[in-house]
Amino acid sequence: MLRRRVTDAASIWSSGTYERIAKRFAPVQDELVERLQPRPGVRWLDLATGTGEIAIRAARAGATVAALDLAPLLLETAKDRAGAQGLDIRFDCCDVELLPYEDERFDVVSSNFGMIFAADHAAVAEEIARVTEPGARLGFTAWKPNAKLGDLYAQFTDEPIPGREAYEWGEAEHVHEMLGDDFELEVEDRVFHVEAGSGEEVWDLFSSSAPPVRVLADRLEPERREEFHQAFVELFESYREDAGIRAPRPYLLVLGTRR
Repeated sequence: MLRRRVTDAASIWSSGTYERIAKRFAPVQDELVERLQPRPGVRWLDLATGTGEIAIRAARAGATVAALDLAPLLLETAKDRAGAQGLDIRFDCCDVELLPYEDERFDVVSSNFGMIFAADHAAVAEEIARVTEPGARLGFTAWKPNAKLGDLYAQFTDEPIPGREAYEWGEAEHVHEMLGDDFELEVEDRVFHVEAGSGEEVWDLFSSSAPPVRVLADRLEPERREEFHQAFVELFESYREDAGIRAPRPYLLVLGTRR
């Protein structure tokens, strides 16, 4: 059952063009890496690395980096990008719920809107604690619950949306429940803005690159898909400002030190 779930998740994340969205998160990625202070000699693990944005930044600063993801196509993109920059990063295709590393291996563990999508949150927390040594640093970002998007999805499906449980990581209480026994934690509120010229532009981006939107759209019959399309565009048009769409997406920046 676990293998099938992991395979299904890998298929979801390998389809589409996730790199289009990953590039949008550059300011978030920059802050996360800056707060974790990569430098030569630091042993760094990036969980659910996607196209390798965090791993590459850490390696550029001299850290010894391992990075993993369960989606082979994303890993290939990350490998190509790292190779083009002459960076020596270890890439592993595996699930964050069962890490292929020995105990107390890493000085830093990071994840940018990545490990939050694993289904078994307790397993992820246990594995992060296992592979970090006392004093190691943890840093990750997590989307906060989004009521408007949740209500929109609920209008078009009763089936589970991929990654729905991820929003629990965007609640400080859940973060402390999962990680508080093993890490001293700091939880900071942040806001990322989705910026575009129109709601239609946001739809084009999300329907091709964001798994929850893409999977839901693919499930729908053509007429219902078009209704979903129009409702999605209308939602994002409600965030129109003089310069275009600027939709807020609140998230948490979580930082921790291994006890």
